[in-house]
Amino acid sequence: MSFSKVDTRYDGPALEQHILEFWREQAVFEKSLQQSSDRPLFTFNEGPPTANGKPGIHHVLARSFKDIYPRYKTMQGFHVPRKAGWDTHGLPVEHEIEKELGIFDKKEIEKAIGVAEFTRRCRESVMRYISDWEAMTERMGFWVDLDQAYYTLDNQYIESVWHLLKEIWDRGLIYQDYKVVPYDPRIGATLSSHEVAQGYRETVDPSVTVRFRLTDEDASFLVWTTTPWTLPSNLALAVGEDIEYDYVELAGETLILAKALVPSVLGEQDFKLVKTVKGRDLVGRHYHRLFDYLDAPGDICRVLSGDFVSTEDGTGIVHVAPAYGVDDLALGQANDLPVVHVVGLDGHFIDAVTPVAGMFFKDADPVIIDLLRERGILFKAEEYTHNYPFGWRTGDPLIYYAKNAWYIRTTAIRERMVELNQTINWVPQSIRDGRFGNWLENNIDWALSRERFWGTPLPLWTDGDGDYLCIGSLEELESLCGTSLSETDLHRPAIDEIEFTHPENGRHYRRAPEVIDCWFDSGAMSYAQWHYPFENQETFAQHFPADYICEAIDQTRGWFYSLHAIAALVSDSVAYRNCVCLSHIVDKDGKKMSKSIGNIVNPYDVFDHIGADPLRWYFLARLAPESQKRISVDIVREVASSFVNTLWNTYGFFTLYASLDEIDLSKDVALENRPEIDRWALALAHHTVHTVTEAMDAYDARGAGQAIETFVDQLSNWYIRRNRRRFWKSEAGADKQSAYLTLYQCLDTLQRLIAPFMPFLAEAMYQNLVCSREPDAPISVHMSEWPKAPDAWQDTALREATEVVQEIVALGRAAREASQVRVRQPLARLL
Repeated sequence: MSFSKVDTRYDGPALEQHILEFWREQAVFEKSLQQSSDRPLFTFNEGPPTANGKPGIHHVLARSFKDIYPRYKTMQGFHVPRKAGWDTHGLPVEHEIEKELGIFDKKEIEKAIGVAEFTRRCRESVMRYISDWEAMTERMGFWVDLDQAYYTLDNQYIESVWHLLKEIWDRGLIYQDYKVVPYDPRIGATLSSHEVAQGYRETVDPSVTVRFRLTDEDASFLVWTTTPWTLPSNLALAVGEDIEYDYVELAGETLILAKALVPSVLGEQDFKLVKTVKGRDLVGRHYHRLFDYLDAPGDICRVLSGDFVSTEDGTGIVHVAPAYGVDDLALGQANDLPVVHVVGLDGHFIDAVTPVAGMFFKDADPVIIDLLRERGILFKAEEYTHNYPFGWRTGDPLIYYAKNAWYIRTTAIRERMVELNQTINWVPQSIRDGRFGNWLENNIDWALSRERFWGTPLPLWTDGDGDYLCIGSLEELESLCGTSLSETDLHRPAIDEIEFTHPENGRHYRRAPEVIDCWFDSGAMSYAQWHYPFENQETFAQHFPADYICEAIDQTRGWFYSLHAIAALVSDSVAYRNCVCLSHIVDKDGKKMSKSIGNIVNPYDVFDHIGADPLRWYFLARLAPESQKRISVDIVREVASSFVNTLWNTYGFFTLYASLDEIDLSKDVALENRPEIDRWALALAHHTVHTVTEAMDAYDARGAGQAIETFVDQLSNWYIRRNRRRFWKSEAGADKQSAYLTLYQCLDTLQRLIAPFMPFLAEAMYQNLVCSREPDAPISVHMSEWPKAPDAWQDTALREATEVVQEIVALGRAAREASQVRVRQPLARLL
């Protein structure tokens, strides 16, 4: 038997290009799906990326984990369809077009090019880099059906999303309300809580302590805030009814603040305590308004009782601006306060606030502070370090802004979402009750609507007098407008032009102008990828919920959440059974990768010089999913030079000498007739198969990889080193045949074990070791069965005895090193 020659040097890029050509020519992925079509189903859902930029090294990480378990389950005898998907809507796409245009104001966009041209460019941009994504997907060996991919911009997908919204609407869980919402003024859109959660970062802001002078007493409330820009909209102060407040005399003036905070606010200053009162004694007192640029009707500038007031920081007295705070608005509404907006929806101060007219709200802080100082009411100004939300795509500061928006009442199913979460297998498990569980426990209603151009249109039509109709299908809309919509693009502005007079009430309806949160789009993929319920009802039922999903850990606030919430709302179910969360990639020094720093690793620098397999092995087998992943070309090169080269050299050793000896592997040597060291190698192979299978079933790729690395090390550095002469000796015989058979059986086991991790190398080994001698074997290792080591190979006692021997050898080597005795120098005695 002769095997193909194996180069002495592992050349990953060349090998992988050869295998890619083989897979393409033989349509191996397609055949693997056809071959398994009648087997039990294992379902994987692809989290859709937005292809309006080129893929990076972090996408290789995610796609490696997305690929490994479907390959494993296929080899275990499951049918594993993998449908690619593309997330094509929303702020990320719009932001790229704005940058290309150099226009960042919605009104300017409408004036300069119009909504139709803007959305056309958005559609074009999300297709621009799909070929790059597809090329990288193929190059790294991620098998996914790109030809049947779903696109969130397709009319059929949008129709399914509308159906889901109609289901939620009919249950009374979609509503419009005037609330303080996280708002990105740069893009002019409300954000959902899960979008906001992705944009927090530490920042330094000015904080001020301000005197609010009472109208009926020569005293001032001391009030602390980290948002000086909101002070022109102040309409009330809040105190805690049961909190004690001190009147203190300092430098001839009387100041009022919480007793518990006097030391931290006044420090070592020489003050005199005048009296102490309860917060309830202050309720109803009035003070002079700080700024009166705008009229504010009603009983304003008074002290209110607020249950949110604490003595953890500040002064124990809270400045209330109903336009810019959740608690502020609730307290204001309960006490009939008006809402006074001094900042427009563009984030800039309105003209009436003359000192800061036209300024961006955060930029106005220093001017406001100077005004306070000039009026003699600034008590203290400092810098304050805290976490503040920024736009998750724009990077600009968000503003909490009172406005109308549409919401999904997810709080109505909060407890059910928490219950369902307990049934999901999270990797790592700590995510279930930690990051994701805490997120669900603190769930707030989902801000659904977006005042933007490019997205799934909110399917609400209104008569302009408070009545809304939610449309759940094209057929329903066609029946109302009396026109076929089969050729109509369901995006703005075409959808905005569809109006109708209701046949029953005679009122005329126009579409509400908003689009929806793009996270609802991606979270709807469980249903919408199949155009459910309009088609593929049986297919959907078979695929829902998914057996496996995987993305980076930040998706606990993103895709993982939107999938979970929609499934709970619509189907009272989980959307996925197993979820692997990945930590983020950093550079070799642990620093965040950035174009400006120049520390980004281009995946093709790895693919073209080392190969995709070593990179996949590093991501999958060397690091736990939750571990920070330092990456550089040198780190991957070390993986190739250590583990991959060791495996390659072991494989090359066998093929070289088996070919020279023209070994006939069909001639068996019974297990009981093989030397003890051969039986040990097979016992180790049996144990490795068991360990790897157990780990893979638990979605523990690292545990599986470490077991494989140990096996390869033992095979190379123990088995082959102690058996070289058996392969090298000239005479044939049972001993030599046993050695070849044993090493072949170990390599045959190994090539299948590594197949989900390193699909290229596994395929190369399989083609040479198996297909060359078994014409009826499956054409690819990825269509072969997962190894099942014979029970006869199991020999725990022999394995453990060998471990003792190896420990003795290791101790002997250590003793030689300590005594500076060469390894080859004979010893009179060891002990």
